[in-house]
Amino acid sequence: MQGQDEYWANAKIEDIADKVKKKFEDYKGWLETSGYGDRIKTSYQRFYTIDKQGGFKVRRDQDDIARIDVNHFKSLIKRMHIIVTENKLAYQPTSQNSDSTSQIKADIGRGICDYYGEEKNMNGVLSEAVLNAIIMFEWYIHSPWSIAEGYELSTDGNQIVKTGDQKFEGLSAFNCAHSTVFDKSPWYIIRAKVNKYDEATLHPEFHDEIVQSSIDTDVFDRNYRAFGAETMNADDKDSTHKYILYHERTPAIPEGKWVEICGGQVLRYGPLVYSSMPVAQLRPGSITDTVFADSPAIDLLGVQEAMNALFSGVVTNGLNNAVGLIWSPDTNLSITTLDDGQKHVCSTVKPEGINLTNTSGDTYKLIDMLLNHGQLLSGINDTARGNPSSNLKSGSSLAIVLVQAIQYVSALQKSYARVAGEVGTSLLRNCQIFGPDELIGYIAGVSREGQVKKFKKQDIMDIDRVAVNMGNPLMQTMAGRMEFAESWTQKGIMKDPKQIESFLRTGELDSVTEDDFNDAVLIKSENEQLKRGINPPVLLLDSHPAHMVKHRAVISSPEAREDPRIMDATLSHMQEHIRQLRLVPPDIAAVISGQPLPQEMPQGGPAGGPAGGPEQPQVNGARMPSMPPGSPPGAQAAYQQSLDQMPPEQGPMQ
Repeated sequence: MQGQDEYWANAKIEDIADKVKKKFEDYKGWLETSGYGDRIKTSYQRFYTIDKQGGFKVRRDQDDIARIDVNHFKSLIKRMHIIVTENKLAYQPTSQNSDSTSQIKADIGRGICDYYGEEKNMNGVLSEAVLNAIIMFEWYIHSPWSIAEGYELSTDGNQIVKTGDQKFEGLSAFNCAHSTVFDKSPWYIIRAKVNKYDEATLHPEFHDEIVQSSIDTDVFDRNYRAFGAETMNADDKDSTHKYILYHERTPAIPEGKWVEICGGQVLRYGPLVYSSMPVAQLRPGSITDTVFADSPAIDLLGVQEAMNALFSGVVTNGLNNAVGLIWSPDTNLSITTLDDGQKHVCSTVKPEGINLTNTSGDTYKLIDMLLNHGQLLSGINDTARGNPSSNLKSGSSLAIVLVQAIQYVSALQKSYARVAGEVGTSLLRNCQIFGPDELIGYIAGVSREGQVKKFKKQDIMDIDRVAVNMGNPLMQTMAGRMEFAESWTQKGIMKDPKQIESFLRTGELDSVTEDDFNDAVLIKSENEQLKRGINPPVLLLDSHPAHMVKHRAVISSPEAREDPRIMDATLSHMQEHIRQLRLVPPDIAAVISGQPLPQEMPQGGPAGGPAGGPEQPQVNGARMPSMPPGSPPGAQAAYQQSLDQMPPEQGPMQ
């Protein structure tokens, strides 16, 4: 049905460009009329101290008042950002199945996430998203698959054909239009500034239209420049705007929709090619029953404005009255300037100095009070700002106080972890759909850093989603990690000094859990074989007790006990573990368990005789203790003398 009853996103290809542009314009109008855009601009300008006068120097207004900004607002927000993003993101891909092969694939997926996180700056984009979300209330991460990225495959005419690769970019609310009715928007319109000549080269059929287009310079864009981007070059003749529409799969649009528009022309058009929306939204909080985001920054703005006014008053008083004044009742008072810059004052009455630069002590108390309230409102205490109270002496006390600040921002940290999981999920799903046959990722283990490995595309096909674990708040402090390391060392969980050093430095548990993960995958694989009646091989160096405990689960069900193949394979396998355990030499057993090697007994007699010599002496049938190896010569001589004095029948038995 055509006309006003038609859903705008269902417009025909010849009309969709105008519909998308109109929808974006409507969204910009909503930002202005609702006042939401002004709130964002105010917070942005206060954080970066931007105004028409510059904001980075002492300014004089028409009333000769000196304006100065002392930006605790920025300091508190940056500290909040550091606390939220301090720990490295721990990606945890999950597979559709739970077998050992799927676990290995999930670990490969984690390696790919870690590779893109470090080498492709995914983690950097996510970290910046947290800071920008606090300042501007909400931030968006656009993670499309770009055909202009990746490795070069061939040259098609004037175009270079590439493998394609994942792309990550952050967007403010001013460049990402969305529904102003539904909290979870079913559509997004991305506005990106691009080089018009690059786009014209990629789409030669629309070359003229794209090259002749320019950046939109309407009222919204002028407001955007006032919002802080004063250096934005709206007259840049090499640039233009590209609009991208993503629409979720809904009853109205069952296949979803993906449209790219530049120069008023539709570059691409069709169903949503992604398995899920490639746009993730990060918010510190939300205003209940609205689509507006919330942020701790809004509570700090008033405090910062008041502090700036008080500091400006103190500075104004000091600057305006910096020149000393004198008073005298003598009307014939004269002041003469001497050659060395000093002044000669002549008066019949001793003049008095007037000090007008003194500021009331209450002003400084009010400044301190506002500073304390700013810390209370943000949850960032003195310890979190690197200035702990003098009564906090021990490391554990400092850790507890710091954890309180971490817990305050835990809601934002959870949002950060959720969005990081969404972006990681988008990455792996895009690799599954668009990726080349070979993918690159970090290998698992303690030496993951700097070592990469290629994987086949099918190695990650079963991965369903990615979660991110931020861990215990105590893990984010050195004192907390020290406490965990000490406890785990006492319990034997940590044995290798390199593991302890790596954990204290990074807070990551890979170095501690790597061996356990490999053992768990091996045992799970063996259990799967036993359930099929296959008896896998047993090695001498296996962790036999751990294997047997886990293998017992195979025959714990009534169905398994009624299957002779499973029973025979499992019991035979467990018996082989017992046999191999008995064959383990004591030295190897000590090494595996982390215990000291057993001391070797001397092969000679008690007095150092040759091997196969006399055994320990006996008295009335009872063996006498032998001298420990390495005993002092004097002790050995006394021991031998006592043997020589024994009656022949009580001497060493032959």
